[in-house]
Amino acid sequence: MMLLLLSLLLGAIIFDFIRKYILQIKDPSIEEAWGELDREEWYRTLVQNQTFKSFIEQEKKHGLLSDPYYVRKIIAHEGHREGFIYYLNEKTK
Repeated sequence: MMLLLLSLLLGAIIFDFIRKYILQIKDPSIEEAWGELDREEWYRTLVQNQTFKSFIEQEKKHGLLSDPYYVRKIIAHEGHREGFIYYLNEKTK
């Protein structure tokens, strides 16, 4: 059991090394993700609301929008987007 766990850990370390240093695949930048988010029409309408705007700024610093993978998910997938809008509505009540 321990050998299997160590083998998986070693495999993950090797995979990460190959991805970062040999293939030079970079992790997504949060600034790039925010730039893509700023170009979305639904996001611009949310930011026009002053209550949402202040909460979104707080989320960018310490919340869901500080994760570039989550930001890309809400841009690409409508279900995640609707979930985020629902989350905003619930938190700003």
